[in-house]
Amino acid sequence: MKSNSLFVPLGELFKTTSGGTPSRSNSSYYNGSIPWVKSGELKESIIFDTEEHISDDALKKSSAKLFPKGTLLIALYGATIGRLAILGVNAATNQAICGIFPTAYIDLKYTYYYLLYSKPKLIQKGIGGAQPNINQDILRNQLFPLRSFTEQRAIVAKLEQLFSELDNGIVCLKKAQEQLKVYRQAILKQAFEGELTKAWREQQTSLPSAQELLETIKTEREQAAKLQSKKFKLVIPLTQFELDDLPKMPDGWLFAKSAEIIDAINNGYTPTSNFLFSGSGEVPFIKVYNLNFDGTLNFKKNPTFIPKAIHEKKLLRSIVYPADVLINIVGPPLGKVSIATEEYPEWNINQAIVVFRPNKYVSSRYISLYLQNPATVHWLENTSRATAGQYNIKVSTCREIPFPFCSPQEQSQIVEEIETRLSVCDNMEATIKESLEKAEALRQSILKKAFEGKLLSLEELQITRNAPDWEPAEKLLERIRAEKRTAR
Repeated sequence: MKSNSLFVPLGELFKTTSGGTPSRSNSSYYNGSIPWVKSGELKESIIFDTEEHISDDALKKSSAKLFPKGTLLIALYGATIGRLAILGVNAATNQAICGIFPTAYIDLKYTYYYLLYSKPKLIQKGIGGAQPNINQDILRNQLFPLRSFTEQRAIVAKLEQLFSELDNGIVCLKKAQEQLKVYRQAILKQAFEGELTKAWREQQTSLPSAQELLETIKTEREQAAKLQSKKFKLVIPLTQFELDDLPKMPDGWLFAKSAEIIDAINNGYTPTSNFLFSGSGEVPFIKVYNLNFDGTLNFKKNPTFIPKAIHEKKLLRSIVYPADVLINIVGPPLGKVSIATEEYPEWNINQAIVVFRPNKYVSSRYISLYLQNPATVHWLENTSRATAGQYNIKVSTCREIPFPFCSPQEQSQIVEEIETRLSVCDNMEATIKESLEKAEALRQSILKKAFEGKLLSLEELQITRNAPDWEPAEKLLERIRAEKRTAR
């Protein structure tokens, strides 16, 4: 037994129309009680209220129209193209939305699920430039699978049962994702408070203390300044008041300002566009979008280059070498951290990036992991002024980051402990991501079966045929057409 269906242009079955936008120059138009839906508010859900409301006068003096409760809305263009929602109240919409009016002959959710299934095809049919547009002609000409009302209801019931099970699985997967994020944060917190290396540390007998190393760094810097006939710049250490706000350090550790232990902390500078070249060139120029959150660098994304002469003469302070650690200081988001690779012998960075140069006392990977620590990012956010949610961290702030300092030997052990645990997290996250992708693919596969007449079993189809209100799709279409002729 096959599903009985006819493919009929959507415009022959439904009344459709788009909305409109009342003039913004008249503020009283937006001081009413009529919900007014914008395309960004279509989120595959039922709409009961909106961000803006318009007046009766606005409705009368614009192309906006009042759509009845139960109208199916679809976004016609822009970034939201193809998005759907159902009106839970009477409401108006802007012109980027088409309303598909409810009808007694076709189940509302059946129509909703069909358009959800058809979204990729509708977008493909769209016209326009960078962003395709669906006009009402495209929508009205879309072939709609008309079936008996009893079969429509049965398909909707089966879809909602299967989607409920699928959604429960997705909720569990997303919960696991969140738990992994918490676990990552816990690993980094424990690592930089000395917990992960506590047993290892207790077995060591000759580790230099952080205080001894700090004194050595200071002495070496004084000597280097003297040899170069430069004035030695003393970094003022953290005050006791500042230390009281930080976690307690294990014996042999201490909190030091980043500038006390890291040799170079500078941001870059962007030359004029005349000296920026896309695709290839002499010296790679790193921008924020090349940085990742996990310490890796993605220079394959829109690579930019600058001339070597500019690099060596005008951008000396922002030269980057392999193993240098980079972090963005403009956001959100903050905390994009990458390590420069050996792909090029030298790099350069723009003004929104700061470089931290490792040395024999503090390793590149240790710096990178500490900068990825959510607590470090939180410290940067709290010590910087944010304007309208936009952070702009000063380089001087980056030089004052409190760094948990310990021996290079223990740093190496900390990095090993963190990376061992994070590699397990990475594998689990990859598995979860793959499962989520499969779940979305399964959703589309279920919709495909539904509208190809393959979702209901023979037994389920027979039950719909035995229903007292069952009728063939051909007869239903005749009734729809007859009613339209009478209404003219």
